[in-house]
Amino acid sequence: MRILNIMKNNYICNCDRPNFENSYSYWEDRNSTTDEKDIINYLINNFNLVNKNILHIGIGNSLFAQMIIKKNFIYGISVSSNEVIKGKNLNLDNYKVFLCDKFSTNFCDLFYNKKFDVIVDNNIKSYSCCKISYNYFIDNLFKMLNHKGILITSRKGMNWYKNIVPKLSFSLKRLFHYKLKEINGNSENIMSIDEAKFISSKYSLNLKFDEKICFFEK
Repeated sequence: MRILNIMKNNYICNCDRPNFENSYSYWEDRNSTTDEKDIINYLINNFNLVNKNILHIGIGNSLFAQMIIKKNFIYGISVSSNEVIKGKNLNLDNYKVFLCDKFSTNFCDLFYNKKFDVIVDNNIKSYSCCKISYNYFIDNLFKMLNHKGILITSRKGMNWYKNIVPKLSFSLKRLFHYKLKEINGNSENIMSIDEAKFISSKYSLNLKFDEKICFFEK
């Protein structure tokens, strides 16, 4: 098992949240969601993914990296230590994964002065704790895009609003362990197309969308 270098997540708001430095399972052994598959298929069929710097926010089972890694460099983050361990254990060349909450200040520090051609986030707003942290995240996220770079998300994910909390669970394989459970969140975290249009105007981005995906181009 890989040993993780743990760095405490820091935030600009005072909202209650799980201590993501603890060991949690989440999506590492589950099938990829249809929204992630929609993004993968769209990228493969519509973009020349060669020699691209890619950031994947919320790595899950790392299927995205396994599908996209060829001739690209991928950074990934997750709030689940077990997802990060699985990603590291794949031993994929040019795939680096980190335990990090995107709404923390650590996210900005981790990718300070890094630029990406593609940023993938299935749920841009869905899990935000408050407007303060969400706006901080968005302000810094678009600074990470290269010229002509894109941030791509899922239309399903735009309509998703959940919180995640630790829950003690049991399985024959792992016995008692903690996993991250999704609970009902704040409906204000739904991202409408009108909000996407506002974001694209505010940050001088081109907005494109269909029934499955939405992306912002710098």
